[in-house]
Amino acid sequence: MFGKLITAFNRWFSDAPAGKPLRARISTLHAGESAQNMDFPDGIPESLAASRSEGDAATDAQPEPVLVHREVLDEALGVSGIEFFVRGELRDKIAAHRSSMRRFLDSMLIDQLASLRGSPLRQRQAWVQLAETSLLRLGTGKLPARACVLLWPEDSQRRANPDTREAIVTMQDAGHEVWLDDAIGSPWFASLADLADGATLRLAMRTPLEVAELLKGARDLYAGLRLGAWDVGTLDDYEMARRLRCTRFSGSFVTRREDWSGRELSPQMLSVASLINQIREETNFRAVAQVLRQDMAMSYRLLRYVNAAAQGLSQPISSIEQGLLILGQAQLDRWLILLLLSGGELGDTALTEVALTRARFLELVGSYRLPPEQCEKLFVLGLFSMLDVALKVPLETAVKPLRLAEPLNAALLRREGPYGMYLALADACERGIATEIGKYALMLGLTTSKVSVRQIEAINWVARISAEPALRAAQ
Repeated sequence: MFGKLITAFNRWFSDAPAGKPLRARISTLHAGESAQNMDFPDGIPESLAASRSEGDAATDAQPEPVLVHREVLDEALGVSGIEFFVRGELRDKIAAHRSSMRRFLDSMLIDQLASLRGSPLRQRQAWVQLAETSLLRLGTGKLPARACVLLWPEDSQRRANPDTREAIVTMQDAGHEVWLDDAIGSPWFASLADLADGATLRLAMRTPLEVAELLKGARDLYAGLRLGAWDVGTLDDYEMARRLRCTRFSGSFVTRREDWSGRELSPQMLSVASLINQIREETNFRAVAQVLRQDMAMSYRLLRYVNAAAQGLSQPISSIEQGLLILGQAQLDRWLILLLLSGGELGDTALTEVALTRARFLELVGSYRLPPEQCEKLFVLGLFSMLDVALKVPLETAVKPLRLAEPLNAALLRREGPYGMYLALADACERGIATEIGKYALMLGLTTSKVSVRQIEAINWVARISAEPALRAAQ
């Protein structure tokens, strides 16, 4: 975790920007060209046709739908992929135009991910949920490279037809994976399980006994089929699914907040916070070095970080004073923030990536209106906003020793002040609430299309820095 944050700050410093399935919740985005050619029996509904214009984002009658994402994790809680979907207020319309509407929505989702075809997510895979009818019409060229398709049926109680099997094989021949989404135990699942790369089960609204029976049954009947658990809400749910041999996980459990009232920061984290304050108050490096020498683990991390970041030097850095001089005040401040966010230990990489994605997203969104120095504050604000999850203490307790300026405290603790709306927008994006995303985007003078673009850019940035050799050296 700490190494990933180190690499992120190196890149940031040098590259600052100027159980029922949840199918009914999938909605639309701004319509792309391919969506215009979909065949609706009664024509494209007027409300959807209107959503093609960004100018309609400001209307109150129909909030413009927006792209949202969620990390897909492996057994070690590392990020192996990103699931993309769209959220909006179209449930009634989906019910009225079920098959044709769903194809329309799927097509718009693929259009929004067009940038990933030219700029893939490095080692990560893009996960996209598609209806069976969309798979038959889509073709392989529109998906991001090495995509994982979460395929759901029009009717799980009927066996799939031969065209669906042929479409799955075509997808796999093109380098994609096809996972059957939340249909384990159905006739449709049984007719495709021999071809599929994997199958997911959505844990929401299912009892642990039901989950265990379904996953064990699928594993016994199809030994080579990989299994994934979706809508994982707690760490207990994750542990249960992992014991049942699931290898992919998606849900809110990594960033889940609990009642940490009464818990305090560890002495080491209080020491880090004190150092951050000293650096910002321009205390001389000799005093800082004296504090660092009292903590062997912190000293080791500093020297490891400096040597990894300064590979061109003929001799390795061997003293704390040397390391501080090489870093300089600004970089030292950033390094200490990393140490604070890491919780003083190697945490899970999923939380690291969520924090970095949030920080970069805020920085990019801020660049539309704010000067670079305030965008830099938004980046740090994004990291600080995850301190409570990283340190397992109330956020007010986590930030109190930092003596932050009032605008930062107001944003972190009350979502107020000049930066409060930016954090509120990030919260809404991570929760996938389309109405709130549209509201805060409008208050910041943005369209939700711009918000979607910045999310993809932030995700790609984190994927890029995570793939760099410097990350492995830093870890």
